Amino acid sequence: MPLHQFLDAIVDEWRAVHPSVDFDYTTRVGDDPQVVSDPALKQVIANVLDNAAEASPHWVAFRGERSDGTLALIVRDRGPGFSRERLASFGKPYQSSKREPGHGLGLFLAVNVMRKLGGGVSVVNCDGGGAEVTISMPLSAIALS
Repeated sequence: MPLHQFLDAIVDEWRAVHPSVDFDYTTRVGDDPQVVSDPALKQVIANVLDNAAEASPHWVAFRGERSDGTLALIVRDRGPGFSRERLASFGKPYQSSKREPGHGLGLFLAVNVMRKLGGGVSVVNCDGGGAEVTISMPLSAIALS
């Protein structure tokens, strides 16, 4: 399917489950290459969006960008951001601000799925509050040849 359709479908599914979240979605994917609808990547994106909505239940932004051969998917929220400890231990399992068992695996799994696709995940706290998670990968990881 075309890349924009792949992203639009993920967004439509996510919006249906989170209708109360003000959701700012934009894409800049260029000539819209054909991609494989990768279920692991879909789950990664949904997990990151879910985390953002938990931190910032009233607003989440999702942006898809393509530059040269790289696809970047950026999720931003207006929550409290990541603590220094969370930033330092990013990508390790069970590193959650939630005190309940079983939490803290979403970003760990995202990091590992993205490594398998030849990409990565980065996190930063935003000036003025909130956090930004960037999922990036070579477009060739999901593009149809």
